[in-house]
Amino acid sequence: MTAGSGVVHGENFPMINQHEPNTLRLFQIWLNLPKKSKMVDPMYVMHWSEEIPKFVTEDGLTTLTVWAGEEKGLHGLKPPPNSYASDPASEVAIWLLTIKPGGSYTVPAAKGGSFVNRMLYFVEGNAIEIGDRRFTSQITVTVDAAQEVFVSNACKTTTAEVLML
Repeated sequence: MTAGSGVVHGENFPMINQHEPNTLRLFQIWLNLPKKSKMVDPMYVMHWSEEIPKFVTEDGLTTLTVWAGEEKGLHGLKPPPNSYASDPASEVAIWLLTIKPGGSYTVPAAKGGSFVNRMLYFVEGNAIEIGDRRFTSQITVTVDAAQEVFVSNACKTTTAEVLML
């Protein structure tokens, strides 16, 4: 969604299943628009789960979901016009790494290097390693976008999830 000149919104999602739970997991990420875009027409697009590109590592232990940006030849779905994500130079990337026990993924360096902000959010699981550091509780880690970052599930029994912005 691009709020632009203003939009009234609410998180009212359609019921997909009439006789079973309609599970929803939501990450709501807000980016302040640049001055030139503050008063653009508001716009909203829906990205359905089955349309979101996913990449599974060769060993089958890690799934990369690409909501925005590009990785492994996959491109996030078309964003609303006038959003940061619609400008390729912004390098907006929103990826979810789902890492089974024993799995890992190397997040590549951003094309814009250190001019890009990059954060990893450990949102699910018991332990992960980011580079040479181990984390056993949910945490946000700011990393140098000019460097690739090795992320691995450090738990032998549970799946870990890491949101990369």
